[in-house]
Amino acid sequence: MTIHGPELHEGQKRVVELLKGPAKYLAVVAPRQTGKTFLAMQAMLYWGINDRNSVIFFCSPTYSQAKKVMEELYNAIAASGIVKSYNKSDFKLELKTGSVIHFKSTERADNLRGYTGTHMIIDESAYHGEEVWNSVLKPIMLVKGKKVLFISTPKGNNWFKAMYDMGQNPEQSDYASCRMHYTENPHLDVKELEEARRTLPTHIFQAEYEGTFTDSGQAVFSMEKVVSFDKYSNASGKIYCGIDLGRANDFTVATFMDPQGKVIHIYRQNLQDWSTMVAEMMVLIRKYNATVMIEVNSIGDVIYETVKKQWQDTHPFTTSSKSKNDIIEGLAVDLHTGNVTIPSKDLFNPLWFELDIFEYDYSPKTRTIRYGAPKSFHDDTVMSLAITNYCRKENKNYGQYIVQGRR
Repeated sequence: MTIHGPELHEGQKRVVELLKGPAKYLAVVAPRQTGKTFLAMQAMLYWGINDRNSVIFFCSPTYSQAKKVMEELYNAIAASGIVKSYNKSDFKLELKTGSVIHFKSTERADNLRGYTGTHMIIDESAYHGEEVWNSVLKPIMLVKGKKVLFISTPKGNNWFKAMYDMGQNPEQSDYASCRMHYTENPHLDVKELEEARRTLPTHIFQAEYEGTFTDSGQAVFSMEKVVSFDKYSNASGKIYCGIDLGRANDFTVATFMDPQGKVIHIYRQNLQDWSTMVAEMMVLIRKYNATVMIEVNSIGDVIYETVKKQWQDTHPFTTSSKSKNDIIEGLAVDLHTGNVTIPSKDLFNPLWFELDIFEYDYSPKTRTIRYGAPKSFHDDTVMSLAITNYCRKENKNYGQYIVQGRR
């Protein structure tokens, strides 16, 4: 039986040429709107039908992504007569050619140890840790492996870019790479594209839709643009304070800033009683006569009320996805234009570390961005700085109005 696949656009055809070529490791830059998932399903069928008794792995960063692709592939071929069995609980699809396709997630990567495969697709490769590839996925393909397709949107200059670069090097015969672009897709959703172009920050649009390995990648802050100082200066003018709360796993951070956006003091503490940390912050609040803004989610309500009773010039900040995005994007602009200056790396290293790793996660389905630290890292100093900067801009006195000799 001969099965004819659907017509592919030019970008997808370039990938097919790689699949037919001699290289084992194939890296494909596939931004949004290029038909990446559709192409991955075609590759699995191509291998599963033409290379009988193949053991194919489709690996996604999450179970939900793997399940979605499995269901889409099965629904597409269920009536073709090529399916031998379909096991939803084991995430496995078996073809009558003897080939088996496993749909796996690297959320619990250790569960993949011990498998052996002939073909593999690593979906959104840039979003899997490099150690997952080296210690878990690569061993699956060492003995019988024939082809590994890395297909992803970029995520800065990480290991996926290294795979792509090796594929461009003619001396690396075991590697090959190419790009797809949304302009090659005849089914392009122009409305989605223009909405993304209008609403997304430039570097995010470039990575997600242009497939650009931007220097910032998923990074939110360009550290080379940040203006810093090596010595704290004395307080001058009205002082503003933003407090992000944490006690056990996270830190409580209170940042103090002058009207010009210069940080004059940072309090950072954890593993202490709330009463102790509140008392220590109150000393600083009184010292600087600060206008205070406190994040009030979760335990924040109680701490806010405690501070408010002692200091009337205290205001709540409710963290939602929108409010967080607003203050983070505002901070990014002010840091990159020099409107906010921070202590140097030597003077306060935790802030530099957290700013450097702070990242975004973009959802093409909802067209929304979520900001935060990578898993297992902190972003308390970043959030405190962002709240402080927001407090400053919301409450800043832009001048004086004098009537009859009085202010």
